[in-house]
Amino acid sequence: MPVPSFDTVRDIPLPTDTELVPHVQSLLDRAVRHQIWVMLLDRDSKPLSLVLPSDLDPEADPDEIEGLADWLRCLSYDFHTATLVITMERPGPAELVAADRRWLRMLREALVATRCPFRGPYVLLGRQVRAVPVADYGEEPWLRAPDDDGVCPY
Repeated sequence: MPVPSFDTVRDIPLPTDTELVPHVQSLLDRAVRHQIWVMLLDRDSKPLSLVLPSDLDPEADPDEIEGLADWLRCLSYDFHTATLVITMERPGPAELVAADRRWLRMLREALVATRCPFRGPYVLLGRQVRAVPVADYGEEPWLRAPDDDGVCPY
């Protein structure tokens, strides 16, 4: 499926996950690298032209939350407090692993710290973008759990 041009999606509001997740899926074909994608929506939930990838380390570092929040806040302010949309991409198994949960927790904590409107974080695993309920990662320990062998699966 070809990636839609901005002109074909610029006026389509994406107010809920029902509309937003397929939009993100149309832009991100499959997981290739460990990175996040930052997209922005305007005040009417319509996509802005910026889609920005940023590499991630294999393991989340909670000491980096403040710096990540500052970066995201600056992006949002540059676009007049647009809504931030964050999608974490990771190649490898299509199911969430402990390291993914720690990254999702860190991303969400950074998004909350921005005090800007946000959606997500979403995940792109394999060829599927999906929303992940906070309950699935919100209590993930920062330190490796006893059943986490510390081997990065990707």
